[in-house]
Amino acid sequence: MNRIVQFAEYATLPRIPGSNRLARQALEDRHESLAEILLQCALAREQALRIENRELLRQLAAWTEGAAQRLADLTPRQRQIMNMVLGGCSSKIIASDLHISQRTVENHRAAIMRKTGASSLPELARLALAAASSNKG
Repeated sequence: MNRIVQFAEYATLPRIPGSNRLARQALEDRHESLAEILLQCALAREQALRIENRELLRQLAAWTEGAAQRLADLTPRQRQIMNMVLGGCSSKIIASDLHISQRTVENHRAAIMRKTGASSLPELARLALAAASSNKG
């Protein structure tokens, strides 16, 4: 009697002496090749992540360098006002502390934003932090 045995959806083998051993070997071979494929996929993914990380680090270094260059264009007075603004001081307080008019402080603030290319105070704070980390490293 020639009965057919379905083995784990991988192979259909006729029932012959030793067929279980053959089916088991076929399954083991398939698992080994599947494991090899999975390992190759994992290694390729790891390599791609390394390349992506290197590119991101390169972009970050370029961005921090650019931030430092933009802040280097500021005058000493503009840097002083920027530090006070980032410290949370209002234009009125800055004007009082530096013995200048509030309008002069607002003009300095506008020049700071224009020279750095920042469109908001949080963006200016990010630039200042990036520039500080660039100067340390």
